[in-house]
Amino acid sequence: MTLDAAIGRINEIQSALGRLDPSHTPAGTRMAGRVSSSDALGSASGAFGAALAGAVGAGDTGATGAGVTGDAVAADAQRYVGVPYVWGGTDPATGMDCSGFVQRVYADLGIRLPRVVHDQMREGTPVASLADARPGDLLVSFGGEHVAIYLGNGKAIDAPEPGKTIQVRDAWEQHASLTAIRRIVPDGPLPDRPGAARHGVAGLDATQLGYARAIVGEVRARGLPAQAAVAAVSTALQESSLRMYWNPKVPGSQALAPDPSARGTDGFSVGLFQQQVNGSQFSWGTVADAMDPVRSTDMFLDRLTAIPGWQSLPVTVADQAVQRSAYPDAYAAWEPAARQIAAGLGGAA
Repeated sequence: MTLDAAIGRINEIQSALGRLDPSHTPAGTRMAGRVSSSDALGSASGAFGAALAGAVGAGDTGATGAGVTGDAVAADAQRYVGVPYVWGGTDPATGMDCSGFVQRVYADLGIRLPRVVHDQMREGTPVASLADARPGDLLVSFGGEHVAIYLGNGKAIDAPEPGKTIQVRDAWEQHASLTAIRRIVPDGPLPDRPGAARHGVAGLDATQLGYARAIVGEVRARGLPAQAAVAAVSTALQESSLRMYWNPKVPGSQALAPDPSARGTDGFSVGLFQQQVNGSQFSWGTVADAMDPVRSTDMFLDRLTAIPGWQSLPVTVADQAVQRSAYPDAYAAWEPAARQIAAGLGGAA
């Protein structure tokens, strides 16, 4: 069997498994995407059986992963310190590569991830920058050629390269080569920032609280119901963790950023709502508008209130209708916190 034929057969098996038992894929995750010859099999001279097992999610417990925390992911990952790097490897008894290691850790906890980095980097929800990363998040670098697991406090763990072993290290991704951060387990409190004092409203720090006040205040100034505040705050929590992100691909955005460390890399998106400002048909307006908490909230509310029956829609549906995100279900996880914030700031929810 040729390499291309083997890859085709793997994809056929994946599709068949999905048709036979679609409930087998846990909520919040999905089966591996199409397999490419460049990365699905790892080493072409490796064992086809190991590649096939990895591609269809061998080791999956069939559990939903409910209740799994990022800290649990980080703890499980560190059990594999010292396991050698093996290109194409998925077995800790013999060695694993970077994506095989990530897949194994999540499988230990009942969560199925695809086999290769280019598919893993599409799972979960996006995180705007390392400043907002939590333990368990995936750090994807070099355009999707490498993946590590963030441990918190500026540390990460990965299977680095041939001749080395799985190890805990400084998260060098903060300096260069970071392509994406993906959150597979969207639970736990909002991320801490070094030196940030937490307050009584949903554990927000002073900066986050200020932006939340601006959002809720604008909703009230426009005479809109509490549902609008919940929609806007839940969107800002998902998109930016209530931080004003600039983007190196958007000229002028850095000069408008109060916090230079709030650096995002997603498309041409900036601000609390990660609004696109590249001049395309999906563009929200000017950079100055998207980087201003009141004007960006107004742009969000303009689109929200233009949706027929928006007040009766589930919050995550309304948010998605405004944002048109590639991850339409992600906003639901933030609704409880958004309701708490809206209520705490006088926008009764």
